[in-house]
Amino acid sequence: MRYGKGLTIAFGTVFITSVGLVGVRLQSQAQPFRLEEATISEVHAAIRSGQITCSRLVKAYIDRAHAYNGISNMLVTKDGADIPAAPGQVRAGAPLAFPTKTVAIGTLLPNFDQYIGPPIEFGRMEPTASDPSIQQQYGMTVGMPNAGQVDALGMLNIRGERSVTCKGAFDNKTNRPAGTPKVCDEFSQQPDALERAAELDAQYGRNPDLTAMPMYCIPFSFKDPYDTKDMRSTGGGDAHYDMDFPARDQTLVAQLRAKGAIIYAKANTTEYNGRAGDPGGKNNPDKVFVSTLGYQRSTWAGNPSNPYDTTRAASLGSSSGSGVSVGTNLAMCSLCEETRASCRGPSNHNSVALLLPQKALLSFHGGSIGADIHNDRAGIICRTITDSAKVMDALKDPVNVTVGVAA
Repeated sequence: MRYGKGLTIAFGTVFITSVGLVGVRLQSQAQPFRLEEATISEVHAAIRSGQITCSRLVKAYIDRAHAYNGISNMLVTKDGADIPAAPGQVRAGAPLAFPTKTVAIGTLLPNFDQYIGPPIEFGRMEPTASDPSIQQQYGMTVGMPNAGQVDALGMLNIRGERSVTCKGAFDNKTNRPAGTPKVCDEFSQQPDALERAAELDAQYGRNPDLTAMPMYCIPFSFKDPYDTKDMRSTGGGDAHYDMDFPARDQTLVAQLRAKGAIIYAKANTTEYNGRAGDPGGKNNPDKVFVSTLGYQRSTWAGNPSNPYDTTRAASLGSSSGSGVSVGTNLAMCSLCEETRASCRGPSNHNSVALLLPQKALLSFHGGSIGADIHNDRAGIICRTITDSAKVMDALKDPVNVTVGVAA
């Protein structure tokens, strides 16, 4: 949505004056398709009418990620001094830009000079374990006011940046450089999101079989514990994996792929759905540091912010990236995961529609990193409850579930 003289919505402009709502002017069908607030049905109608192609839709989502999926937090330091620029992960075609300004802890805690508790773990930039050539924010951070960024997607399915093991030229279909890991030979043959969209356009054009593929060309994000064979899948953790992508999709991911969905991005999450516990080392329980309860932070992908106020957390819940990515139109729908409240919190705080069925109806298992085998369950987040129900219908087991959810 854009606020100005009018409030621009998907297919019309609502004008508001001091006396209230005065009218709606419908845009002509000749207007370019806008993905903001669009529903699954509207996407399919636009494809069938020739208003948009699958390739153009996915490119529009990538452009939106380039504009809004950046860093929204600043480091909290002892003195508030500036820091050098740091190299960041490439997302949507460009490296992340970390702020060089920091916030002095005395700004947040005016009487900090009287503090006598455990030492504070101040904010700092450090090389990641996954890829020491790039850095990430560690320690104490604070959200930037009016950041214009939300850090919702930790990894996009774009060739060259969808894996650390096979990053850059290692992901070329041909002419991979010397030293390319052997696993990249097979990985690089998998199409990225744009290439898959082009395949769908070439095969179906304006007439996809929506009965067989009800999720045709719908870009999904996935909480990072869901295995995706064509993207890094590490549960949000920062570790130097010999191979950071799985051999196969998680069950629900595979079902969505078969139903025509675009496997588009991994949503930012608290690593491993919760917290790391006490691994020892320099960060130990005798220090005070952020996210000891595993609210929403990933040492690989950073800290998402609430789009309504970027100084605030996206939610108490490790599926925060799922909620933010759908709420900000960075993905059309997302699969979240809940052990306790990890789907409900983000959907509530980001004003999106959640369907969270019991475990027997929609399993989280079959290729995913869990936190509690007894409680983990999958959820569906879209902008409308109708769309969430359509995704549920696409995922229902035709053998064990016979009653449809969405008409």
